This record gives sequence, C-alpha cells and structure tokens, in this order.
Amino acid sequence: MSVLAKFIRNTPLRGLQSYFNAQGIDLPEAVNWSGEEADIVKPLLVAVDDLTDEQRAKIAVDSERITEMTDEVGQTALLSVVSERDHLESLENAYDRSLWVFLNEPAAFRRAEEVRYTDHYRQGRMWDGLLGPEGVVVSTHPDHHDDLKERIRDYFRTDNAKVEVYQRTRPNFDEPDSNLVQIMVYREGLPDSYLEFQGEDLARRHRRPVYEAVLTYEADSGVIEVVAQGRECRADLARMFSETLLRREIEAEHVPLRRFDLSRLLRPHDFPTEPEDAIETVDLVLLRLQPYDGEGERYTIEVNRKTNATIHEVARRRFGDTDPLAGSNRVTRAKLSIRFFPDADSRRGKVLPVTITMPNGCDLKGKTEKERLIGEKYLARWGLVEEI
Repeated sequence: MSVLAKFIRNTPLRGLQSYFNAQGIDLPEAVNWSGEEADIVKPLLVAVDDLTDEQRAKIAVDSERITEMTDEVGQTALLSVVSERDHLESLENAYDRSLWVFLNEPAAFRRAEEVRYTDHYRQGRMWDGLLGPEGVVVSTHPDHHDDLKERIRDYFRTDNAKVEVYQRTRPNFDEPDSNLVQIMVYREGLPDSYLEFQGEDLARRHRRPVYEAVLTYEADSGVIEVVAQGRECRADLARMFSETLLRREIEAEHVPLRRFDLSRLLRPHDFPTEPEDAIETVDLVLLRLQPYDGEGERYTIEVNRKTNATIHEVARRRFGDTDPLAGSNRVTRAKLSIRFFPDADSRRGKVLPVTITMPNGCDLKGKTEKERLIGEKYLARWGLVEEI
C-alpha cells in the first residue's frame, strides 16, 4: 500500500475533508463526504489518481510528512510542541492528530519534525553530549542570536545561516518531563548540481544544499546535546551556542557514558517490573561468553520460547561440571525477551527483544519511543547499567 493510500485509508473523513478543502482541490461528485466511510475511500483514491501531476505530487509529499509523524516517536514530538495539547489528545487516532497539527499549527508541525529527527539520532553516531553550565536561561536577545549566526557563518565559511530557538520537552518514565531548549542551525553548503528532464531533454540544474544541525540544552542538568554530521564540529557548535546564547565559556567536556555490566547474568537473575507497564514476562534467552584466558574464543548459549527451562538450567543440564556460566568467562552479549500482556493492538501480547553488547551497545535506539523508555527504565533497575 502506498503512503498516500495508507494516509487516506487511516485518516477520519472529517480530517480528510478539511485537508482537501485547505488545498483548494475540487473533487468529483462521486466523493460524497456525508456518506459512509467504506463508500468514500475508494472513490477518493480514484479521484486523486485523476488529479494533475502537480496536485498529486503535492498530496503525496504531504501524506509522507503526515504519516511519518504517526508513530510513537512522532506523536510524542507533536505533543511536546503543540499549543492545544488537550485537544490533540482527544482526537480519534494518530493520523487525525498528525493531520490536525499539519493544518492548524504548521509551524509547530515543522518543529515536531525537527524534534523527531533530534530524538531519532540521539545517542547515535551523529550525536555528542557535552557538559555546559547549569541553570542558565537561554538568551532571547536578537543581538545574541545574530552573534551565533555570524559565528556559524565564519566557522563553516558560508554566506547564509539561520538559527531557530524554541522550548520543548522530552518524556521520562520515573521523573517529570525534561524541559529543553532546542536550537536548529541551518547553513548553506557548497554548490551542487543534478540532472532533470525538461521535456524529452536532460538539463543540469544547480543548487546550494542546506545542511542542518541540532542542539538541545537542559538547564537542570547543564547538558548540551548536539546532532550533526562531522564529529569534529559538535564540540565547537556547543561552545558557540554557550558563548553566545548562554553567555558562558565552557570546556565542552563529554557527558559520562553509559556502560553495561552483564556479569550478574552469569547467575539466575530476577527481572521485577511494575504493573502499569503491562509486562507479562522477562526472559534471558541468549548469552555470549568470552574466556578471560582466550581472547579469540566465543561461546554462545541460546534458548527459545519452546524451552520451558531457563538458560541457566539448560547450561547446567547440558554441560554439567563444565558449565561455562560457572567458569572463568565474562558475558559480552545478552539478549532479553520482554513479553507484554495482550491488548487491543496485539492479541498474543507483543514481544520486545533487547540485545545488549559490551561495553555500551544496545539496540533500543531503533525501537519506538515507548519501547525505548521502558527498556532504559528497566535496564538500570535490573542492575545492568553503570555510568563512567
């Protein structure tokens, strides 16, 4: 199913009608907005196919932007910036909420896209966390913002740069939401060109691409986070931001890294949870071991859901006195299987696999916002995380 068709099939009719009215697109009489939903979707899809190439392309681009914000990360981003949060939460589904912000608060929608981009790449390869001053109010003075833009132009040797600063939040499980200031940095890159068709002929079009970087500042902790291409520039961006908008000089030291300690998994281990998170079971299903005296050797023990025994019981039964979990080995990788109770979205109960690799690798970054928050909450609670 195309993104456009998915958008039309999943968005309530009221919202779809508002969208097409806002775009000024006249649809044929076959699209009867007062009819039953099942009788409207098909004629609407046919009507969209009959639009001009330009109109159809515009709807396709809008559909992609709206649909991208319907996952949990996107919905959290929308709620973090929208002005009418109570109204947004009352709407029918994620497509309804995403479309409403797209139509009624376009500036907030674009900011939510930026928030989603920031949180998606957070703690990834494009990210650095740096220590800044605590408790400082970010300046709103136009001269200070101009100073930052000038510093960016000089640093990247470009004539054009733009800076946007706004307030947002980041959800936490055990504590109140974090209050952040997000700074979007746009700069013009070197000239580029690409081929396009002009009729039946090829022509080369020239452009100057725009590159973006994102900074967030949390006054309570003093942490400045930077998402940008090029590791060497992130600390410099943090310094420029701090010196211009915080009016403080900083060393831009990196924040303490999270490191995992999997040694306690060599023994049977409890994984307590809280009822409100609707977790039914937590099972340790894989351990990869490395002997202390054998750098090039690896052992992997794995069980699946069909095995009623725990991984420790299987190891004792199979290996007896040579049980690798009782020997001189260290855990280099572990996999947990977190099963949720059945709900409306999953009759069998959704299973969240979490793989942890020493010293600080974890695949939670690629999960949804809810899964990532639950995983991070419990990894620390289960004693698998330490800070360095």
